[in-house]
Amino acid sequence: MAHTSSARPLAGVRVLDFSRVVSGPFASQLLADLGAEVIRIQALPAGQAHADAGPGALTEAEAFTWGIGRNKHSVCVDLKNPRGRELVERLVSVSDIVFDNFRPGVMRRLGLDREALVRHNPSIITCSLTGFGESGPWSTMPAYDPIVQAMSGAMNYTRLDGAGAPVRWGIPIGDLFAGLFCGIGIVAAVLHRDRCGAGQHVDVSMLDVMLALNTYRVPQALSMGEEPEPSPFEGGQGTVPFGNFECRDGWLAICISQRAWSAACDILGRPDLATDERFRTQLARHAHRDELVSILRSVFLEHSADELQARFMEAGVVGGKVLRVAEVFSHPQVVARGMAVEIGDDHGRSAIVAGDPLKFSDSEHWRAPSREGSDTRAVLSALLGTTDAELDELCAAGVVHAARTADGRFAESSYATQPRAGSAPPAQPRGELGRSLDGTVVLELNGDEPSKGFAAQLLADLGATVIRVDRPASRHLEPYPDSTREAAFRHGLNRGKSSVFADLKTEPGLEFFGRLVREADVVLDNYRPGVLDRLGIGEESLRELNPRTIACSITGFGHSGPWSRYPAFDNAIQALGGGMSVTVDHTRPEVPVRWGNPIGGLTGSLYATLGTLAALRLRDRTGEARRLDVSLLDAQVALLAYRVPQAVTLGKAFLPEPRRGGSGSLPFGVFKCADDRWFTMCITPQFWGRFCEIAGVPHWRDDPRFVTEPLRRENETALNALLDEQLLTKEAGEWERLFFEHKLPGAVVVDLTSAFGHDQAQHRGMCMKLPDAEHSGGVQVAGFPIKFSAAAPVPAHPAPRHGADTDRMSREVGFGAKTFS
Repeated sequence: MAHTSSARPLAGVRVLDFSRVVSGPFASQLLADLGAEVIRIQALPAGQAHADAGPGALTEAEAFTWGIGRNKHSVCVDLKNPRGRELVERLVSVSDIVFDNFRPGVMRRLGLDREALVRHNPSIITCSLTGFGESGPWSTMPAYDPIVQAMSGAMNYTRLDGAGAPVRWGIPIGDLFAGLFCGIGIVAAVLHRDRCGAGQHVDVSMLDVMLALNTYRVPQALSMGEEPEPSPFEGGQGTVPFGNFECRDGWLAICISQRAWSAACDILGRPDLATDERFRTQLARHAHRDELVSILRSVFLEHSADELQARFMEAGVVGGKVLRVAEVFSHPQVVARGMAVEIGDDHGRSAIVAGDPLKFSDSEHWRAPSREGSDTRAVLSALLGTTDAELDELCAAGVVHAARTADGRFAESSYATQPRAGSAPPAQPRGELGRSLDGTVVLELNGDEPSKGFAAQLLADLGATVIRVDRPASRHLEPYPDSTREAAFRHGLNRGKSSVFADLKTEPGLEFFGRLVREADVVLDNYRPGVLDRLGIGEESLRELNPRTIACSITGFGHSGPWSRYPAFDNAIQALGGGMSVTVDHTRPEVPVRWGNPIGGLTGSLYATLGTLAALRLRDRTGEARRLDVSLLDAQVALLAYRVPQAVTLGKAFLPEPRRGGSGSLPFGVFKCADDRWFTMCITPQFWGRFCEIAGVPHWRDDPRFVTEPLRRENETALNALLDEQLLTKEAGEWERLFFEHKLPGAVVVDLTSAFGHDQAQHRGMCMKLPDAEHSGGVQVAGFPIKFSAAAPVPAHPAPRHGADTDRMSREVGFGAKTFS
């Protein structure tokens, strides 16, 4: 279904986007896909003659911009010029959101911080994305993705084995997940303003986000004393066999549940393994994991990865081949789901970009990003009434840049103002501020899987009343290997929720559920396609019960396409989504590594949260209750957005580069120190000279092999060999102290306990303690990573016991005191 601008959640919302590089543009792309009018405020180009010339073939740098800049508009203004700031202030007065990802203090120095902007627009929503947040001892430190991965604790247990090097995820998840949380925070702030009339500031930190992604690992480490260890062959809930196995023609990522174990053994030609007492049950396989992995490594080498993937999936066994970035976009499911989209510009150039996983936008009308200053004239004319004569003078004075054609005329622009979303809300709130989703009821259908459980917890953190509808205890099919892990999942994914039992295979259970639906705004599930229909509670049935209910279904591959009926688990999504192919240990670059947290499920959960917020706003404005079909593979593919045109259209091969930055910067990556701990650094060109000084090797700065970044890349092997020796001269903590003192990007790779005890994490309140009847001192969990200036903070409400609220909720919906346990 194509969606017009009038039927999109952020239609009529105007965003001034000051962001750059990856994280900010990725976030503002999410807003554009939801219907917002995004105006990029960019610096004046260095060479205007070049900028104004007609483009040639698509370059690698342009392709990068096409991946995360489509459908945005470009206005070039000198923000250091008082007249330029005045223009921006006037634009703020007719806008809804101002978004930046500068270092803390930059917007204030420019005179464009929130305190200044509210004088021009009291209801403005502002959002700042930073590395470490806007306050705290590390707030002014430079931040890069590997730094926050190292400081989050997750890199410590992302290894091939306990003795191996810690591994960063090969795509910048610190940037991309922070961008997703910015999208969630901004849409939540828009909903909040719709309700109470108050604009506010949204503060998102890359480190806070990475800490939050540890979910169930946090109580496991901080409250139960079980610091996570690398477990490349075991799933988060204890599933075995699990992990990556080399085949004749590539690698296959598997996750084999109890119900699929016998079928998998038959396909592998080893039916004897299914009846072997060491491996017959999930608990037995967990206890004999190392023996089983050793056997399976030999077995998989006898087979083709493609053949096994096909046979496994047909039989309901999860197996996903590790795909390279470009290969992802020819996968039949990716193509069928519209996640490979061709866009073009006015010069006849085209490229493939990643699609919109939430499907709120109509890709048929997508266009390439505007060139620098292409929309300056149209935007200033439409919004501020600037005449061409005034614009000529502003350009001549160096205040703005407006693109021109070869004959000197102002370039044509696709910019057209959208009808604003009603009158501006009053500056003074109309009632209690509360939280964005106060009064919203969410039903979460069974299970602790992060793809759904984390999404529902985020909605609860935003104020929703979340009711888990759990299976009766007698119907749990695959037990956790121990009570500690079960408790960790319960606390790490369920704070602030209620839990009821309902057996949806019985009439009483369905009747109880139906009464809950009549009170609900959202029903969230992650069942395989067709399951809810077979139970009689599919989309149409829900709509009959409550036409205002938004159904959000999170599945591995979505409800359409040739793979829609196949099962999926996180590591298969990581493999099929392309990221695993560039995630390796630098000492064993031939072996793909899965990230230690369930990145596939977590990405899907964030898109589900963003989509639910957007659907609620759309319903509130139009009455339309949308169905959300969130595919974990779609979501994972969307994380490749900034690389897609380069990989698919230009044919650039993205290979594992664990010791090189995305732009090719060196030194980069993890290095072992004198105390056998690991230190991460990201030395981009502006830091090279200072790094050589504080590292005690000033002569490197002028060494003809290393004097420029291209030369450092050319002599990468020699440089890394010298670095390996030099980092061994000090302990990791001493290196961090030196880097901190000299404002260099670097950090120790820490475990979870140290991550949440770090001064910056403590300052930012990223560790919450939940009360719990079984733990007298409470249970520690990761805090909420979005800081709102006006909304009420997230309360430390406990995680429920399964079914604990059944009787109470039964009475509240008029069903009597029945229970379904």
